[in-house]
Amino acid sequence: MGGWMYVPLSIAPLAPEEEKPPSQPRLGELTASHVTPDSIQLEWSVPEGTFDSFTVQYRDAQGQPESLLVDGGSRTVTVAGLSPSRRYNFYLYGLLGQKPVGPISLDTITGEGVDGSTQTWRDGGIAGCLAGWIYVYSLHCVLSVAAPAPKKEKPPSQPHLGELTAPHVTPDSVQLEWSVPEGTFDSFTVQYKDAQGQPQVLPVDGGSRTVTVPGLSPSRRYKFNLYGVWGRNRLGPVSTDAVTAPLPHPHPRDCAEEQLNGPGPSRETLIFLGGDPGRPLRVFCDMETDGGGWLVFQRRQDGGTDFWRGWDAYAHGFGNVTGEFWLGNEALHALTAGTPTELRVDLRTPRDAAFAHYRDFAVAGPEDHYRLRLGAYSGTAGDALSYHAGSPFSTRDRDPRGRPRPCAVAYTGAWWYHNCHYANLNGRYGTPHDHQGINWFPWKGFEFSIPFTEMKLRPQRD
Repeated sequence: MGGWMYVPLSIAPLAPEEEKPPSQPRLGELTASHVTPDSIQLEWSVPEGTFDSFTVQYRDAQGQPESLLVDGGSRTVTVAGLSPSRRYNFYLYGLLGQKPVGPISLDTITGEGVDGSTQTWRDGGIAGCLAGWIYVYSLHCVLSVAAPAPKKEKPPSQPHLGELTAPHVTPDSVQLEWSVPEGTFDSFTVQYKDAQGQPQVLPVDGGSRTVTVPGLSPSRRYKFNLYGVWGRNRLGPVSTDAVTAPLPHPHPRDCAEEQLNGPGPSRETLIFLGGDPGRPLRVFCDMETDGGGWLVFQRRQDGGTDFWRGWDAYAHGFGNVTGEFWLGNEALHALTAGTPTELRVDLRTPRDAAFAHYRDFAVAGPEDHYRLRLGAYSGTAGDALSYHAGSPFSTRDRDPRGRPRPCAVAYTGAWWYHNCHYANLNGRYGTPHDHQGINWFPWKGFEFSIPFTEMKLRPQRD
């Protein structure tokens, strides 16, 4: 009876939880809130989302490119060491993982310096003026009073830089510390080269004795040079070498280990099946939902990818992990073999959302037709998948059960069909009739095709 299935008389799903998809952060407006002859204070907004860090880029008075790293929590930075009365063009990028967003830009001019020109009042007129120029003057009267002879003041002594050290390192940052045993500096500049060999410059105010350099690569040696700025003089450098810490999991086996390597947004990344460097796999990690660390292995969202495919396509996977895709039954077997794994299914419409959670999720190998194994259910979508537990995977060109008319053909999908389905998340997109669409029966029935689904897994968390 390939075209029939058992249907419960009534199912009362719990109230769905509303889950909003994470939005990409946006940069707002870049402004100059304070300008002096040798510095400009920049301010900006982030109207939506958050960034890991920012980069300000500009060219100095000699036309050389400069780059200034700013942590993701800041919304202002002062660019020091500029030349007076000069136009500068600043570009601000937001960094989201390894991806730059922007830029937003600003043109502004530093304040005027003192030119040293003088004019003298003689016989009711002013001497030393130039023809064709307009002058604005302030007249001050000076009353001469005999004062005691001024004390002779010593000229300020030149400051000195002490030792530069790196007391704390992480996989992506180095904290630098230094001393100034004599005198004071107006500001400091840290210079180094990034992982691509590009020079980077990090300005630091004169009162600081420590700075953290972010955005570095793990297990890499960096050389840092510290200069002190004293008036128009640049003193130094003092230098130190530091090696960033290794990642806890240099070859993460899944998105949970990728999460342990450091916080960050949901993203596309590489994992390594079994931790083997020779078995890389590009995946998408959901780092926000229910504590994060989920490896997404199926997504339907717009109907742009054809899911009406055969056995080999489903075995090896297809699509794009940032859009619609099936990761592949071979990968699912490798990810769930020998490791207790939990499964989460997220379902959304424009008006509501629900989820289903299962413990002890596993997919057998090809010799057992990628058979589905499931444990206990919880969630708000209703339990549609337990009906399919123990079933082999089947496609339009291979039905291990040997039916005359396979369920995959009858319902235009590929799934762990039983007789035939309560869930059909690889069905025909946008088909709301005859059990042909993307169905999760306890939530929306058979005559509704769900527009967004994600299936994801991670090591079981007790």
